[in-house]
Amino acid sequence: MFAAIGTSSVVVSSGLLAWQLYQVRNKKQELQQDSLSCHQEQQQVEQQASMPQYIPVPQNLLDSINQFEEMKLSPIETKEDLRSMIPRQLKRPWRLMDLANRGEYEQHLKAVRELSKLSLPDGEMTQLAQSCSRRTAVGLARTEGVDLRYFLS
Repeated sequence: MFAAIGTSSVVVSSGLLAWQLYQVRNKKQELQQDSLSCHQEQQQVEQQASMPQYIPVPQNLLDSINQFEEMKLSPIETKEDLRSMIPRQLKRPWRLMDLANRGEYEQHLKAVRELSKLSLPDGEMTQLAQSCSRRTAVGLARTEGVDLRYFLS
């Protein structure tokens, strides 16, 4: 009797062990397929990220560049055309931010004072806040009456 119980328990336990091995192998294959698909997706994302991204150029600038009869592409004229693409209201804040981030001590102080007095829309203020150096952010924090949108939350 004990021999029959022992034999049947060995058969059942070996069956359970075989089932567990089968499940482990299936899981391992699924994980390999998932990691392979993740790797392929990551390669696709890297390829898309490495592709160049272009800034839309206004049509009048394209027309002036595409005129083959009167092609004037001297560096000075091209630079002036590109400068004309930047709206006038954005030039001063960015010049001030550049002086505040990279300027000498006196230039930095003056630029920080001027930046603290600016009144800009939310989007432009957010862009300026993101481009602040640590030194400029500390200077703005110490300035009285500064717009709190400079300090991103």
